[in-house]
Amino acid sequence: MSDDSLPAAFQQASPFPHVVIENFLAPAVAERLHHQFPAYSPNTWWEYRNPIEVKYANDNIPNMPGSFQQVFGALASPAMVACLRRLTGIPDLNYDEYLHGAGLHLHPQNGRLMMHLDYEKHPFSGQERRLNIILHLSKGWDPAWNGDTELWNSDMTKCEVSSPVAFNRAILFRTNDISWHGVPKLIRCPEGTFRQTLAFYYVSPLTSEASRQKEGANQDGYRTKACFVRRPQDPADAGLNALLAIRPHRRLTEEDVQHHCPGWSPTAAHDGSTG
Repeated sequence: MSDDSLPAAFQQASPFPHVVIENFLAPAVAERLHHQFPAYSPNTWWEYRNPIEVKYANDNIPNMPGSFQQVFGALASPAMVACLRRLTGIPDLNYDEYLHGAGLHLHPQNGRLMMHLDYEKHPFSGQERRLNIILHLSKGWDPAWNGDTELWNSDMTKCEVSSPVAFNRAILFRTNDISWHGVPKLIRCPEGTFRQTLAFYYVSPLTSEASRQKEGANQDGYRTKACFVRRPQDPADAGLNALLAIRPHRRLTEEDVQHHCPGWSPTAAHDGSTG
Protein backbone atom coordinates (compact mmCIF):
# COMPACT_ATOMS: atom_id res chain seq x y z
CA MET A 1 0.00 0.00 0.00
CA SER A 2 1.47 3.37 -1.02
CA ASP A 3 1.55 6.42 1.23
CA ASP A 4 -0.89 8.16 -1.12
CA SER A 5 -3.46 5.39 -0.68
CA LEU A 6 -3.33 5.31 3.12
CA PRO A 7 -5.84 8.13 3.84
CA ALA A 8 -8.53 6.53 1.68
CA ALA A 9 -7.82 3.07 3.09
CA PHE A 10 -8.02 4.42 6.63
CA GLN A 11 -11.11 6.57 6.24
CA GLN A 12 -13.10 3.96 4.29
CA ALA A 13 -12.20 0.96 6.44
CA SER A 14 -14.81 -1.17 8.19
CA PRO A 15 -16.03 -1.52 10.92
CA PHE A 16 -14.53 1.92 11.69
CA PRO A 17 -11.59 3.89 10.28
CA HIS A 18 -8.31 2.03 10.70
CA VAL A 19 -5.22 0.87 8.87
CA VAL A 20 -2.52 -1.73 9.55
CA ILE A 21 1.01 -0.63 8.63
CA GLU A 22 3.84 -3.13 8.32
CA ASN A 23 7.41 -2.03 9.13
CA PHE A 24 6.09 1.04 10.90
CA LEU A 25 9.54 2.06 12.18
CA ALA A 26 12.88 1.90 10.39
CA PRO A 27 14.18 -1.66 10.95
CA ALA A 28 17.19 -0.55 12.97
CA VAL A 29 14.98 1.53 15.28
CA ALA A 30 12.49 -1.30 15.78
CA GLU A 31 15.32 -3.72 16.57
CA ARG A 32 16.72 -1.31 19.13
CA LEU A 33 13.35 -0.98 20.86
CA HIS A 34 12.92 -4.74 20.91
CA HIS A 35 16.30 -5.35 22.54
CA GLN A 36 15.93 -2.45 25.01
CA PHE A 37 12.30 -3.09 25.95
CA PRO A 38 12.15 -2.57 29.74
CA ALA A 39 11.71 -5.75 31.76
CA TYR A 40 8.61 -6.15 33.88
CA SER A 41 9.04 -5.13 37.50
CA PRO A 42 6.23 -4.55 40.03
CA ASN A 43 8.05 -1.36 41.06
CA THR A 44 7.93 0.28 37.63
CA TRP A 45 4.84 -1.16 35.92
CA TRP A 46 1.17 -0.59 36.72
CA GLU A 47 -0.67 -3.87 37.13
CA TYR A 48 -4.21 -4.59 35.94
CA ARG A 49 -5.29 -7.97 37.26
CA ASN A 50 -8.99 -8.71 37.10
CA PRO A 51 -11.47 -10.65 34.91
CA ILE A 52 -11.76 -7.69 32.51
CA GLU A 53 -8.07 -6.95 31.91
CA VAL A 54 -4.81 -8.67 32.77
CA LYS A 55 -1.89 -6.53 31.64
CA TYR A 56 0.99 -4.33 32.79
CA ALA A 57 1.54 -0.71 31.78
CA ASN A 58 4.54 1.61 32.00
CA ASP A 59 4.09 5.34 31.32
CA ASN A 60 7.29 6.56 32.99
CA ILE A 61 8.80 7.67 29.69
CA PRO A 62 11.61 9.86 31.19
CA ASN A 63 13.04 6.73 32.85
CA MET A 64 12.90 4.58 29.69
CA PRO A 65 15.95 4.01 27.49
CA GLY A 66 16.78 6.93 25.21
CA SER A 67 15.65 5.01 22.13
CA PHE A 68 12.09 4.94 23.49
CA GLN A 69 12.18 8.61 24.42
CA GLN A 70 13.24 9.44 20.87
CA VAL A 71 10.39 7.42 19.36
CA PHE A 72 7.82 9.00 21.66
CA GLY A 73 9.26 12.39 20.72
CA ALA A 74 8.97 11.55 17.02
CA LEU A 75 5.34 10.48 17.45
CA ALA A 76 4.62 13.89 18.98
CA SER A 77 6.55 15.86 16.36
CA PRO A 78 4.85 18.45 14.11
CA ALA A 79 5.76 16.36 11.06
CA MET A 80 4.08 13.25 12.47
CA VAL A 81 1.02 15.19 13.58
CA ALA A 82 0.71 16.72 10.10
CA CYS A 83 0.95 13.25 8.54
CA LEU A 84 -1.77 11.91 10.82
CA ARG A 85 -4.04 14.88 10.15
CA ARG A 86 -3.86 13.98 6.47
CA LEU A 87 -4.38 10.28 7.17
CA THR A 88 -7.42 10.74 9.40
CA GLY A 89 -8.97 13.84 7.83
CA ILE A 90 -9.02 15.49 11.29
CA PRO A 91 -7.53 18.97 10.71
CA ASP A 92 -7.07 19.88 14.39
CA LEU A 93 -5.63 16.54 15.52
CA ASN A 94 -2.76 16.81 18.01
CA TYR A 95 -0.81 14.47 20.27
CA ASP A 96 -1.89 13.97 23.87
CA GLU A 97 0.63 16.00 25.85
CA TYR A 98 -0.32 14.11 29.02
CA LEU A 99 0.32 10.70 27.41
CA HIS A 100 -2.68 9.49 29.43
CA GLY A 101 -2.86 5.70 29.15
CA ALA A 102 -0.04 5.68 26.60
CA GLY A 103 3.43 4.17 26.98
CA LEU A 104 4.42 0.52 26.99
CA HIS A 105 2.06 -2.39 27.60
CA LEU A 106 2.73 -6.03 28.41
CA HIS A 107 0.22 -8.88 28.28
CA PRO A 108 1.53 -11.94 30.13
CA GLN A 109 0.45 -15.54 30.05
CA ASN A 110 -3.34 -15.54 30.65
CA GLY A 111 -3.48 -11.85 29.72
CA ARG A 112 -6.58 -10.37 28.12
CA LEU A 113 -8.32 -7.08 27.40
CA MET A 114 -12.07 -7.39 26.98
CA MET A 115 -13.84 -5.54 24.19
CA HIS A 116 -14.18 -1.86 25.02
CA LEU A 117 -14.55 1.75 23.97
CA ASP A 118 -11.74 4.06 25.09
CA TYR A 119 -12.31 7.13 27.20
CA GLU A 120 -13.90 9.90 25.16
CA LYS A 121 -13.23 13.10 27.12
CA HIS A 122 -9.67 13.45 28.38
CA PRO A 123 -9.74 13.61 32.19
CA PHE A 124 -7.08 16.35 32.31
CA SER A 125 -7.19 18.39 29.10
CA GLY A 126 -10.91 17.98 28.38
CA GLN A 127 -10.08 17.20 24.75
CA GLU A 128 -11.53 14.30 22.78
CA ARG A 129 -9.53 11.15 22.13
CA ARG A 130 -9.48 10.55 18.38
CA LEU A 131 -6.69 8.18 17.33
CA ASN A 132 -4.74 5.21 18.71
CA ILE A 133 -1.44 3.83 17.47
CA ILE A 134 -0.58 0.35 18.78
CA LEU A 135 2.87 -0.90 17.70
CA HIS A 136 3.92 -4.52 18.22
CA LEU A 137 7.44 -5.08 19.52
CA SER A 138 7.27 -8.85 20.17
CA LYS A 139 9.37 -11.22 18.09
CA GLY A 140 8.78 -14.90 17.45
CA TRP A 141 5.13 -14.73 18.48
CA ASP A 142 3.24 -17.99 17.83
CA PRO A 143 -0.29 -17.34 16.47
CA ALA A 144 -1.47 -20.25 18.65
CA TRP A 145 -0.85 -17.97 21.64
CA ASN A 146 -3.68 -15.63 20.51
CA GLY A 147 -3.09 -11.89 21.13
CA ASP A 148 -4.83 -10.55 18.02
CA THR A 149 -6.29 -7.04 18.22
CA GLU A 150 -9.96 -7.44 17.33
CA LEU A 151 -12.22 -4.74 15.87
CA TRP A 152 -15.96 -5.40 16.15
CA ASN A 153 -19.01 -3.91 14.48
CA SER A 154 -21.03 -1.12 16.07
CA ASP A 155 -23.58 -3.35 17.82
CA MET A 156 -20.97 -5.81 19.10
CA THR A 157 -22.42 -8.78 17.26
CA LYS A 158 -19.43 -9.72 15.06
CA CYS A 159 -15.66 -9.42 14.88
CA GLU A 160 -14.84 -7.85 11.51
CA VAL A 161 -11.05 -7.47 11.80
CA SER A 162 -8.56 -9.61 13.67
CA SER A 163 -5.03 -8.19 13.43
CA PRO A 164 -2.36 -10.69 14.57
CA VAL A 165 0.79 -9.91 16.51
CA ALA A 166 3.76 -9.27 14.22
CA PHE A 167 7.00 -7.45 14.96
CA ASN A 168 7.03 -3.79 13.87
CA ARG A 169 3.39 -3.95 12.75
CA ALA A 170 1.22 -1.02 13.84
CA ILE A 171 -2.53 -0.69 13.83
CA LEU A 172 -3.92 2.85 13.76
CA PHE A 173 -7.62 3.37 14.44
CA ARG A 174 -10.16 6.08 15.19
CA THR A 175 -11.74 6.13 18.61
CA ASN A 176 -15.39 7.09 18.90
CA ASP A 177 -18.74 5.70 20.05
CA ILE A 178 -18.53 2.61 17.81
CA SER A 179 -14.82 1.74 17.93
CA TRP A 180 -15.17 -1.52 19.86
CA HIS A 181 -11.74 -3.13 20.12
CA GLY A 182 -9.74 -5.36 22.42
CA VAL A 183 -7.64 -8.48 22.92
CA PRO A 184 -10.41 -10.72 24.25
CA LYS A 185 -8.95 -14.19 23.73
CA LEU A 186 -6.95 -15.53 26.65
CA ILE A 187 -3.25 -15.20 25.80
CA ARG A 188 -1.54 -18.60 25.83
CA CYS A 189 2.14 -17.61 25.59
CA PRO A 190 4.67 -19.40 27.84
CA GLU A 191 5.29 -17.98 31.28
CA GLY A 192 7.93 -15.24 31.05
CA THR A 193 6.95 -14.36 27.48
CA PHE A 194 4.95 -11.18 26.88
CA ARG A 195 2.90 -9.54 24.16
CA GLN A 196 4.88 -6.27 23.97
CA THR A 197 3.33 -3.12 22.55
CA LEU A 198 3.96 0.62 22.41
CA ALA A 199 0.84 2.81 22.56
CA PHE A 200 0.44 6.45 21.60
CA TYR A 201 -2.75 8.50 21.40
CA TYR A 202 -3.96 11.67 19.72
CA VAL A 203 -6.71 14.14 20.62
CA SER A 204 -8.56 17.16 19.26
CA PRO A 205 -10.89 19.79 20.72
CA LEU A 206 -14.09 18.19 22.00
CA THR A 207 -16.68 17.94 19.22
CA SER A 208 -18.91 15.05 20.32
CA GLU A 209 -22.13 15.88 22.11
CA ALA A 210 -22.71 14.97 25.73
CA SER A 211 -25.29 12.25 26.28
CA ARG A 212 -26.13 10.21 29.35
CA GLN A 213 -27.26 7.49 26.91
CA LYS A 214 -23.71 6.82 25.70
CA GLU A 215 -22.04 3.59 26.72
CA GLY A 216 -20.09 4.26 29.91
CA ALA A 217 -21.00 7.95 30.12
CA ASN A 218 -20.50 9.71 33.44
CA GLN A 219 -22.61 12.48 34.95
CA ASP A 220 -21.45 15.00 32.34
CA GLY A 221 -22.45 12.71 29.47
CA TYR A 222 -18.94 11.67 28.39
CA ARG A 223 -16.71 8.65 28.94
CA THR A 224 -13.66 9.56 30.99
CA LYS A 225 -12.70 5.89 31.49
CA ALA A 226 -12.85 2.88 29.20
CA CYS A 227 -16.18 1.07 28.94
CA PHE A 228 -15.97 -2.74 28.64
CA VAL A 229 -18.58 -5.23 27.41
CA ARG A 230 -18.98 -8.95 26.78
CA ARG A 231 -18.94 -10.59 23.39
CA PRO A 232 -22.10 -12.53 22.43
CA GLN A 233 -20.35 -15.85 23.17
CA ASP A 234 -19.22 -14.83 26.65
CA PRO A 235 -21.35 -16.52 29.33
CA ALA A 236 -23.49 -14.49 31.71
CA ASP A 237 -21.89 -13.86 35.09
CA ALA A 238 -23.37 -11.62 37.81
CA GLY A 239 -19.99 -10.92 39.39
CA LEU A 240 -18.46 -9.87 36.09
CA ASN A 241 -21.50 -7.69 35.43
CA ALA A 242 -20.79 -5.83 38.66
CA LEU A 243 -17.17 -5.23 37.66
CA LEU A 244 -18.23 -4.04 34.20
CA ALA A 245 -20.52 -1.49 35.87
CA ILE A 246 -17.71 -0.18 38.10
CA ARG A 247 -14.94 0.05 35.49
CA PRO A 248 -16.25 3.10 33.53
CA HIS A 249 -15.95 5.14 36.72
CA ARG A 250 -12.65 3.98 38.25
CA ARG A 251 -9.95 1.33 38.19
CA LEU A 252 -10.89 -1.97 39.77
CA THR A 253 -9.32 -2.93 43.08
CA GLU A 254 -8.43 -6.35 44.43
CA GLU A 255 -11.26 -5.87 46.93
CA ASP A 256 -13.72 -5.35 44.05
CA VAL A 257 -12.59 -8.56 42.40
CA GLN A 258 -12.71 -10.67 45.55
CA HIS A 259 -16.10 -9.28 46.54
CA HIS A 260 -17.79 -9.82 43.19
CA CYS A 261 -15.74 -12.75 41.82
CA PRO A 262 -14.38 -14.53 44.91
CA GLY A 263 -11.54 -16.91 44.20
CA TRP A 264 -10.90 -15.49 40.73
CA SER A 265 -7.42 -15.92 39.23
CA PRO A 266 -6.03 -15.08 35.76
CA THR A 267 -6.25 -18.76 34.76
CA ALA A 268 -10.03 -18.68 35.31
CA ALA A 269 -11.95 -18.64 32.06
CA HIS A 270 -15.45 -18.11 33.40
CA ASP A 271 -15.55 -14.72 31.65
CA GLY A 272 -15.42 -16.43 28.28
CA SER A 273 -12.10 -14.88 27.27
CA THR A 274 -10.75 -18.10 25.76
CA GLY A 275 -13.34 -18.22 22.99
